[in-house]
Amino acid sequence: MRTAGTLLLVAVAVLAQATIVNRLPFEWGPDLVLAAVVAVALTTNPAAAAGCGFAAGLAMDVLPPAEHPMGRYALVLCVAAYLVSLLRANTGLGGAVGNAVSNWTALGITAVTAVGVGLSYALVGFLMGDANITLAVVSVRVGVGALLTALFATVVTLPILWVRTSLAESDFATIQGPTSIRGW
Repeated sequence: MRTAGTLLLVAVAVLAQATIVNRLPFEWGPDLVLAAVVAVALTTNPAAAAGCGFAAGLAMDVLPPAEHPMGRYALVLCVAAYLVSLLRANTGLGGAVGNAVSNWTALGITAVTAVGVGLSYALVGFLMGDANITLAVVSVRVGVGALLTALFATVVTLPILWVRTSLAESDFATIQGPTSIRGW
């Protein structure tokens, strides 16, 4: 059940980003997809987080108005999700195993990840020869974008964290069968 709920919420974030945020007349804006992927990365293993980041990033690369080479955002989001999940798993962020990450920690991680993703996206663009990459443009877009992503994380990251921590992985996860033949 948790997987289905997560898939639905990440798909809604991708569609909201592509249909609403990316069509605003500003050069910068919040990254709802990043906020959704960070929530998934904070509650799952690194491989699943990387898969979610890659799928969400590829969807953003394909959906209009895509003005960059396909796969660029998928690469950056895949690596970012993997690193966030790996750091959470190896540092014990959130306390003991099974404990949820606090809301403030999730918002802080989203803000830091937004800065890292913005800089990584610009670096990949620079390495690919993107002529639009300048220090002034990158600093403004990354700074303002990270701030807006952190603000919008309250309506994207926190609900996904709540869904992932409150729902069981399967509807049948809490059902126990008979422990012996006589139990039937």
